[in-house]
Amino acid sequence: MLILWEILTINAEKENLYLVLDQGGHATRAIIFDERSQIRCHFESPISTRQQGELIVEHDPIELIASFADVINQTYQFLKEKFKNIKTAGLATQRSSFVCWNKNTGKAYTPVISWQDRRSVDDNSRFDQYQNMIHEKTGLFLNPHYGASKMFWCLQNVPSLQKAIEKNELCIAPLSSFVLFHLLKQKPFKVDPANASRTLLMDYQRLQWDQALCEIFKIPQHCLPKIHHTAHEYGNLEAHGHEIPLKICTGDQSAAVFSAGKPDSEKIYLNIGTGAFIQHCSEDLPDVSNEKLLASVVYTDSEKNIYALEGTVNGAGRALQWYAKKTSCNDYEENLDNWSREYTEPPLFINGISGVGSPFWNATLSSEFVGDVKNTQAGFVAVLESIAFLITCNIHLMLKISPCIKSITISGGVSASNSLCQKISDLSKLPVTRAKAAEATAKGANYLLSNNSLSLSKEATDDFSAIKNPSFDARYYRWLKLMNEA
Repeated sequence: MLILWEILTINAEKENLYLVLDQGGHATRAIIFDERSQIRCHFESPISTRQQGELIVEHDPIELIASFADVINQTYQFLKEKFKNIKTAGLATQRSSFVCWNKNTGKAYTPVISWQDRRSVDDNSRFDQYQNMIHEKTGLFLNPHYGASKMFWCLQNVPSLQKAIEKNELCIAPLSSFVLFHLLKQKPFKVDPANASRTLLMDYQRLQWDQALCEIFKIPQHCLPKIHHTAHEYGNLEAHGHEIPLKICTGDQSAAVFSAGKPDSEKIYLNIGTGAFIQHCSEDLPDVSNEKLLASVVYTDSEKNIYALEGTVNGAGRALQWYAKKTSCNDYEENLDNWSREYTEPPLFINGISGVGSPFWNATLSSEFVGDVKNTQAGFVAVLESIAFLITCNIHLMLKISPCIKSITISGGVSASNSLCQKISDLSKLPVTRAKAAEATAKGANYLLSNNSLSLSKEATDDFSAIKNPSFDARYYRWLKLMNEA
C-alpha cells in the first residue's frame, strides 16, 4: 500500500519543486520538497526482502524497479498540473547492494543482492593476503558485506554471467546504477563515488576503479559503470509528459550527513536504522592507518570532495527485529523506553546479528546473552544496550583521531528511542541532538539538489546531555572485555 505522509497545499503556480527518490531496505520513497526545503508530500511503496538462512538476503529487481513507478505515479496523481514544477530529481540508494544485468535488455541475471548479504563469507579467506592493500586503496576492510567478494561469488556460481561476458553484455554494478539504467531516458551506465566505493574496487583517493583490485576479485573492468561526481547530469526521468533532470546520485548514509546542511567538522553524524552508521566529515582525507575504522567518500563535484571517517554497526534495528521474531513480541518499539527504566541491570548481549562491523570486524560471531535473562523485556533492553555499546566503541575511536568533535547529531528510525539516545550520550560524554522531523536521507539529498538549508537549521530538536552513570559505564566495559575476547 502507498502511504501519503504529509501534505501541504501548493499554491504558487511557478514554484520550483524538488523530487527525492530514496530506495531503502524496506521501501522506496518519493518525497517532494519546495523552495524552502519543506516537505510537501511523501509516498512510499514497500519492497519485500527474501532471506535464506543467516547469510542470504535479496530483493526482487522487478519489484524494486516497479516500486519507483508506483511512487512517481502517486506523486503525479497528487500534484497533477504542478508535477511540471519539479525542477530536478535526486536518487539515494542502499550502499553495497548490487545487481548483475544485461546491458542491452536491462533484464537482471541476479536478484538485488543486499548489503546485509554475507554469502561470500567462506570465499573471503582466499583474499586475506590482500587485506592491507584493500584497506589502503578503498578505505574499507575486506568484509562480505561489501560488493567485490559477492560479485566474485556470482561470477563463480551464476552460469549466465560468463556467457554474458563473452557477448560483452554484462553489467555488474551497485544498485544505484541499476536504478539509473531503468529509470532514465538515456539508460546510462553510470555510478556515483559513494556507491562505487562500497564495491571494494574503487580507489577512494583517485575516484577510479583500481585495476589491481579488479584483477584480484576477477571482475572485468569493462563490466563496471563509469564513475561520475555525486553532482552530475545523470539523465532525464520521463514521467507523465514531463522530463526531470536527475542531478544527484548518492548512497543513503552519504546523503544523511547533509540533512541539516553542510556537515560540521565538530559533529559526529549518527544514523540508526537497520544498521547504524557513524560518520565524521571533512574535506581532508581521513587517517585510518592506526584504527579499524573506515574512510569513505560522501560527496564530490567539480570543485571539492567531502570524505567521512566512518564506523558501522550491522545489528541495530536488525538486532531488535531478530529478537522480536525470536520471542514473538511485536510491540517492542513503543515499550523500549519503559522497559529501559524498569530493567536497569539487564544481561549483556554479544551482538553478532548480520556480523560485527567496526572496530571488531567479525562476520560470523555468534550472538548470545551473558547473564540471567529474566524475561523478554529485559532481553530487549540488553539488545538495545548492545547497540549503544557498539556505537560507543566507534565514537571513542573517532575522538582519538579527531579530538575537535564536540557533539552528536542523531537520526534514523531506531533513534526514536529516548533511552538509546540518552545511553549514547552517557557513554560518549557528548551531547546528542535529534531532529523531531524524520527523513534524514531525503532531506540531505534535497539539500544537495537545492543547496538550501534555510529551514533545516530552524528545525525543532530533542536534546540529550550526558549524565553520570557509573554502573552503566561498568556494564559497558564488562561488555567490551567480552567482545574483545570473542
